[in-house]
Amino acid sequence: MGFFEEDVGPDTISDVTTTVIIDDLASITEAFGHAHGVPLFPFDICASHKLPKYATPGQREFPIVLVPIDIVRDLPIANDWSDIERAALENARIRDRVNSFLSQIARPTVVDRKQALRDAALASVDDFDFFLAAVKANVTNYDPNLDALGYYRLKEIIAKGFPGLKQAATYNLKLGPSEIVRVVSETIAFFKRHVEAGNLWEELWAGGKPKKERASQLIYYAIADAFCKANDVDISPEANMGGGPIDFKFSSGYEARVLVEMKRSGGTVVHGYEKQLEFYKAASQTDFALFVVMDYGDLGKKLIEITRIREERLSRGERASEIIVIDAKPKASSSKRQ
Repeated sequence: MGFFEEDVGPDTISDVTTTVIIDDLASITEAFGHAHGVPLFPFDICASHKLPKYATPGQREFPIVLVPIDIVRDLPIANDWSDIERAALENARIRDRVNSFLSQIARPTVVDRKQALRDAALASVDDFDFFLAAVKANVTNYDPNLDALGYYRLKEIIAKGFPGLKQAATYNLKLGPSEIVRVVSETIAFFKRHVEAGNLWEELWAGGKPKKERASQLIYYAIADAFCKANDVDISPEANMGGGPIDFKFSSGYEARVLVEMKRSGGTVVHGYEKQLEFYKAASQTDFALFVVMDYGDLGKKLIEITRIREERLSRGERASEIIVIDAKPKASSSKRQ
């Protein structure tokens, strides 16, 4: 669904499913309420059954619907569209159709390939069945033991806190963006220290392979959020200021904004620094940003290139975003380190 329609994911699919089976869920909830003496009230979402309610501090009332755990399932996932493309193209019929759509394009872009695969999959009912079967055969359910996206680790950090996390120093936010940069730099330094000198790198690997970029972003967010609460700084993950979603936006008031973009070393590091981050800065109306590279051992010459770009901008008297590299490669255990 997320491949065919933008902004459709597990939450939307769950909402649609719940709407379809709401009468059954309401019946189960009502029976539970009667059995355990829970007060029940009428609600419009299911007129044939009464439900428990939750009242907010402002006295707004919402119905509570229970969902039996035995019908909750992890959705088969493809973490990004390239996973779907790779899975679908395992099927020769789909692959041939996609190639025919792209044959007239000299250098097809990601958008071109997406559209070609959509057109191939939606050409007929049979073609869609081929597409769906190919994707199902090549993607897997979300494994909490591998936690490829870092969701379970994020939940643990939020619930239990992070060992060694101390309150940040006192900051004078009236000084503007430069002071917020100090706050943000400290959050990154803390994250970097625990990845490089502690055992946090283990949370960024699964089965001998780096986890998805999302994993490092979520763990960093959990750490940064604690610093921000202590210093009254707002942190917005995946904030969209009109130029697309930046990974993190830190702000205090309207004008003091600092952006953070985090890239894994195997990704589009040079484009991210040279073009993407500048686009986000322009859309956010700020000159302050930090570019974080998670180095999993495949950085190559990308650091040299983005360092060159930064130095050229500084030599022209321009403000250039700081580059921070975090060594996320596997480490020996603490007892074996020199």
